[in-house]
Amino acid sequence: MARRDERNLGFFGRLWDSQSGRHFQIITNVSILSFALLLWGIIFLFGLSGPTDPSKENIVTLSWIGMLIGAIGTFYVGPEFFFYLEKKQTLDDILLLDSRAEVLRRRKEGEEAAIMLGERHIGLMRELLELHEIPVGKNLINSSKINTQTDFLVNEKWWNNPESVISRQLPGLGLLRELIFHRILIFITSITLFSLLWNTIFGIASKEGTREYTIDLTERFSGLTSFHHTAPHFDPVSIILILFVSFLLYSTRPYNSKGN
Repeated sequence: MARRDERNLGFFGRLWDSQSGRHFQIITNVSILSFALLLWGIIFLFGLSGPTDPSKENIVTLSWIGMLIGAIGTFYVGPEFFFYLEKKQTLDDILLLDSRAEVLRRRKEGEEAAIMLGERHIGLMRELLELHEIPVGKNLINSSKINTQTDFLVNEKWWNNPESVISRQLPGLGLLRELIFHRILIFITSITLFSLLWNTIFGIASKEGTREYTIDLTERFSGLTSFHHTAPHFDPVSIILILFVSFLLYSTRPYNSKGN
């Protein structure tokens, strides 16, 4: 996209330009949230028949609004996300090159991708050029090189570090080392765990005008017609699911060869 003259930019345009090094991260987060809202709306409103369930009437409107926002966000931000993702894949491919001649051939392409993706990727591109004793271009000269300590702090962040414990425990699932799928896993497990705990402790179902009833998942899955209990209420299936999802969420923490 062509860069507009800063004088013609409004407040939000200038704010967006000021975050140029974080565009990929912002777009990724918005894409995940938008898709999650859209997916929830489709499942709840059309898959689970939420609008016809009297106990869920208070979240039907919110689900419609969320699905609309998610659809708009996915429609507008989705293409940008895949554009940035393509640039990241291009840079990742270049960073794996061992041939100095190939690095020189794709140098401009890599520099453009790195600048678009932000400071951390600029640092990686600079390191690659210096490794092959290639002069760093003017586009990267003014970018601060990320030192070992800063890179360590960035990698230690749970949300931004796809090198997780579960990705090491399940090496066959390479998708878990992709940042987008790492964040999706954290988001889904967090929402699921919160919902299970809220249902168990406070209740999510309404009965006789009050929303203080826990859905007993053991009885629900057993096919019983009556599965509502006054909160708090614990049942075997809920406890097993809470423990499993908690373990899954905890396994998305950053991998540490010394501590894991």
